[in-house]
Amino acid sequence: MPDRLKVAVIGASGIGQHHARWHHLSGSQVVAFVGTSEASCAKTQSQLQAYFGFDGRAYTDVAQMLAAEQPDVVDVSSPFHLHKEHAIMALESGCHVVCEKPLCWNVDRSLDDILADGQAVVHVAEQAGRSLVMSAQYPAGISVYRDFYTRVRGTWDAIESLEMEMEVKGRGGPKAREDIWIDVASHPLSLVLGFLPGGEIDWATASCAIGERENRASFEVVTPNGRCDVQFVLRDIDEGVPVRRFGVNGFLVNWEGFADDEGIYRARLVHGDEAVICRDFMHILIDEFGKHVRGEGGRVVVSGADALVNLQYQIALLKQADWSV
Repeated sequence: MPDRLKVAVIGASGIGQHHARWHHLSGSQVVAFVGTSEASCAKTQSQLQAYFGFDGRAYTDVAQMLAAEQPDVVDVSSPFHLHKEHAIMALESGCHVVCEKPLCWNVDRSLDDILADGQAVVHVAEQAGRSLVMSAQYPAGISVYRDFYTRVRGTWDAIESLEMEMEVKGRGGPKAREDIWIDVASHPLSLVLGFLPGGEIDWATASCAIGERENRASFEVVTPNGRCDVQFVLRDIDEGVPVRRFGVNGFLVNWEGFADDEGIYRARLVHGDEAVICRDFMHILIDEFGKHVRGEGGRVVVSGADALVNLQYQIALLKQADWSV
């Protein structure tokens, strides 16, 4: 594997443009991206050039890009109904894959079929011997959070509660009901898997409510150290700064993003008068994945197996949701 990975991004006009820059900042060469039309590609190419000096090529056909560029890593940031198709194409071409969350979702398919789609992606990755990471990035910050927790409160012996509150706005217009769940639920569920590895949801304790502009879920996770009470709320807002708050055992931190003096996006975790600054969680996830692919000991923050459990939980909670709120 070369020291400098060749990366291609499928869908670089939205969140994919930020992924592209994280790959660049992590030492990879972003050689290409795939857009929907020549006009959109021209606009995106100009934006990427200004953003981080992109000098690669633009394509409107995924298969053509894969054949011509033969990238080491493909970042799938296309709309979620295309994740399965694009991830499998990349994996079967011998590429490692970063897949935007959720792993798979198609509103025209049943929930059981959506889960089968996710299983198919993970199976192809395993058969191809390629690594797959889902970009639900919050687990990348768990070590930073734990150090912060220890500095302020001391070490924890067990995690008895886990909370997350997450607001979104401006993602293609207002979202309602299950659209919020589809878009955002992967994040708190990724923290469940990250903070409580090996835990299992006690489904007798689970509840989910899908409201007009707010989704809520609660359940207990059984771990070797006991039970953990999980609560999270997802909200779509029209105005104001979105809240991103999470934590365990009542030690909640607000996540804040900002650009440093060099224009690099970073994260600030705030608890009361205390704060800690670190790399953006997505930067950590992509940097670690690059090290992993290069054989430098990096970790896959949200593996294909983790992504599949995440999808299973997301679907199972939605199946039993209360829609009357």
